[in-house]
Amino acid sequence: MAIIYTYPSGTPSASDNIIGTQVDPITEENKTVQFGIQDVANLATNNYLETTVTVTNAQLTALQGTDIVLIAGQGTNKVTKILDISVFLDFDTAAFTFAQPILIDYKNLTADIIGTIPTVIGQSIADTVYFITPNTGKAAVNDDILLTTSGAVGAGGNTSMQIKLRYQVLDITAF
Repeated sequence: MAIIYTYPSGTPSASDNIIGTQVDPITEENKTVQFGIQDVANLATNNYLETTVTVTNAQLTALQGTDIVLIAGQGTNKVTKILDISVFLDFDTAAFTFAQPILIDYKNLTADIIGTIPTVIGQSIADTVYFITPNTGKAAVNDDILLTTSGAVGAGGNTSMQIKLRYQVLDITAF
């Protein structure tokens, strides 16, 4: 076998294989096997899902009175666990004013906020990317994940927003 640094570099694709070791359950010895790169990627992300929701200028204008569903409830005995949130504010010609932060929250569990977009981000006068680490707290079963605000939204903004959410759907009957 050649020395590893003598092999050429390559760019992997999902259909490629990599060599690794696997413990034989009977003999408890390591054996050399091939793993599909896509199988390794699936193992590493373990049923992670991702969605991007575009929030229009009109939706932002009406946000104080009309919540936006980012992820619909997943069904009986299912909980949506938010892992990561990224926000892109796409500034056009005029900024909004927000009296309160923009919240990402369960529809029926408002005491435990998942994430907050500060007013300074919502009022930005330039394209802005903002990352949110989800807060710890309770989760709600079969509940929508919403974008909401409790304060007034100043009219005249000409901005849209994209919100990317990475999440898992947990089944509480097969936890």
